[in-house]
Order: sequence, then structure tokens, then C-alpha cells
Amino acid sequence: MSNSTTFENFSLHIHITRYLKSVQWECNEVLHPTWFLFWNPSAGARIICGNQEFEITPEYAFLIPGYTVISGFSQKPFSHLYTHFSVGAPFDTVKNQIFRLPPEPAKHFFENHLSAPPFQQQLYWRILILEYLALLPKEAFGSTPQTDQRIRKVLEWAEKHNFVNIDNEQLAKTAGMSVNNFYRCFRRELQISPKRYFLSMRLNRARNMLASGKKDIAEVARSCGFADRYQFSKAYKQFFGISPGAFRRHTTETDN
Repeated sequence: MSNSTTFENFSLHIHITRYLKSVQWECNEVLHPTWFLFWNPSAGARIICGNQEFEITPEYAFLIPGYTVISGFSQKPFSHLYTHFSVGAPFDTVKNQIFRLPPEPAKHFFENHLSAPPFQQQLYWRILILEYLALLPKEAFGSTPQTDQRIRKVLEWAEKHNFVNIDNEQLAKTAGMSVNNFYRCFRRELQISPKRYFLSMRLNRARNMLASGKKDIAEVARSCGFADRYQFSKAYKQFFGISPGAFRRHTTETDN
């Protein structure tokens, strides 16, 4: 990152913050459009991105840029402190990989601010995220945004349509490309198929709806384009490593 970089238009939006006392992972090639920051107070999981593979222990926190394909596995339940957030330039040039960073800021937050009143806690979350962004090494930054602008245009268009009932022909037309070229470009840029990507987006949207507590699980399933609660629950657990019902229970316990 250049010394002349300015932050005049810097933006940070937090989508979700959670502490789960017990969760398991069985997630193969998942992708979040948002950044992912987490620290696990207990061991019991591993995470993979391309040639990177890490055993997750309390000795490290992990920061992962948006649009990075990861897999996560565990042999036993573990505790999980995490947030998903979006951040603007210059962080749109950060390379798609896992960054293993010191645990101290996350540990301090966990021990001192996790039980703060909601408004204060959100401020402390922002401070925590900024601390970890500041810890990114200079080598993490590229010279240009990591994702093809045509693909970004498609992703923004699909988001407006809630990622439901979208096919490759519509997406290719939006990108101004043939279907075959679009599919190849999408796979090259995101390392994942359009179908898999849009499933992940629907599940991310479902997670946020579950966290808000405004709709029951069957309503969330319908709103996110799933045929029924069973289909939704199966897909959700495969993606997040926890069932929708268990996630909502953990969310309620944390908020209380």
C-alpha cells in the first residue's frame, strides 16, 4: 500500500457480530462477499484456502477478505467469536487469502467488551476490526481491485434481486458477455461456480434474517428461495456448520 494512500472515502459496514459457545464446521468451498474476522477461544477446527491450511487455536486470529473461497472442518465443537463486514478502498486490493494475525486485540475484546451494552459493543467491534485491518502487512495489498469489474457489476445486480431465481443467461446479459465466457470469467475470478456462489449469498441473507429474529425459520426459507424448511436447514448446516434452529438459539443466548 502506497504511503500516499488516502482514506477520504473509507467506509466500514458491519453485517453481523456473534459469539457462539459451541459450533462445528463441515463447510467445503464456501464464499462470503464480506470480510470475515474471527478468533476461537478454543481449538477444534481447521481452515483451508487454496494451498493454505491452518489449525485454528487461540494463539491466532484470522482475517479473510471478501470473495475468498474457504473450507472449514472440525472434529469437535469449538467456541467462535466472529464478525462479517464490508470495507471500502484501499482494502478492495487486498489479496484473496487467509491472514493469520496476533490474538491480543480479539482476546482483549472477548475478555473486556463482549458483555458491554449493545451500542458500546458495536463501537468496540469497529475498533477491533480497524485494529486488525491495520495489522495487514504491506505485501497483502495489490495494485488494483481483485475482482473483474464486469463480475462485480453482476454481483451488485444479483444482490438487488436477493440472489433468487437468477440463471446464467440473465447474469451473462448483465455482464455484456456470452454465457460461456461469463461462466469461465466467473470461475476464474471467484474460484467457484455461479450456482454455488448464489446459494452462498442466499444463505448469508438467511443468516442475517435469523439473527434479526423477525421471521420464523419457515418464513426465512421461503424468503430466500428454498422449497421448504427441510431443504433450507440441510443447506444451511452444510454451509455454516450449524442448523438454523441452533444458530437462532445461540443468537438469543448471546443477546441476553
